[in-house]
Amino acid sequence: MMQAVLAGGIAAGIALTSTAAYADTTYTEYAAPGCGAKSTFKTYGDVLKVYDIEADGHSAVGIIENGTQYYYWNHSGNGTVKTWDLDLPENRAIALGAMLGDWQGTPTGGLIWPCLSTSTVSTS
Repeated sequence: MMQAVLAGGIAAGIALTSTAAYADTTYTEYAAPGCGAKSTFKTYGDVLKVYDIEADGHSAVGIIENGTQYYYWNHSGNGTVKTWDLDLPENRAIALGAMLGDWQGTPTGGLIWPCLSTSTVSTS
């Protein structure tokens, strides 16, 4: 709704707006059975968390695929969580994944592929 007020020859516009409602959904993906990793993705703020949930000597790895695969490593050991603030396009289907890995100096080096588990989630 727009109202115009004329005072002394100067028009002033007042715009009334409403804010959009945002869904705040958190998706969870566990690595394959026997693999101690978990990833969560929170839609409001695009927050990815990667949890190491087992004392198995491996790193937990979270995966986001949005046209390209991105790997997020938690090297900190059992019982820890690492958090990333992402900036993803809204209203898109992405893949959320969790797996284990043994860091070898590159994002994909040392990934333990049999531990990979993914699901399709939405960014909003």
